[in-house]
Amino acid sequence: VMVEAKIFILYGAANKGKSTTLNTLFNQICRKFSKFLVFFERHGNGLDFVAVFDHEGQRIGFYSSGDNEYEVRRNLYKLYSHNCDFIFGTSRTRGGSCDAVGCYAELLHGDVNIINWCEKFEPTDEDNERAVKELFKSFKNIINEL
Repeated sequence: VMVEAKIFILYGAANKGKSTTLNTLFNQICRKFSKFLVFFERHGNGLDFVAVFDHEGQRIGFYSSGDNEYEVRRNLYKLYSHNCDFIFGTSRTRGGSCDAVGCYAELLHGDVNIINWCEKFEPTDEDNERAVKELFKSFKNIINEL
């Protein structure tokens, strides 16, 4: 049986365009689904954000800053406090930020297989676009299945 993904993580080394991609993804989703946006908070750095959409009682959360374990953990638990059923976010390729995602999945769902890892390769427009497309498709799948 395929385990349904509940956490979608765009992962990659520093400066590969993860936050930029998450912002683009968020803007695209807002163009079509802004009426479902129930929470939005922009980070002091002007780039990073946390957001929550509510679609027919299912909550889908987003966070863009995932460069270290502290950020990832803080973002995941902020979204947890908003009762998110699905989460889209970022992390590095390995280390604390990845561990934090794994711990969260284990703790809340008892299963790390609910994580869908999407790799970020280059900080180019082409690669950003590819990643946005992939994540947007996952978002639409969630919404269409609700």
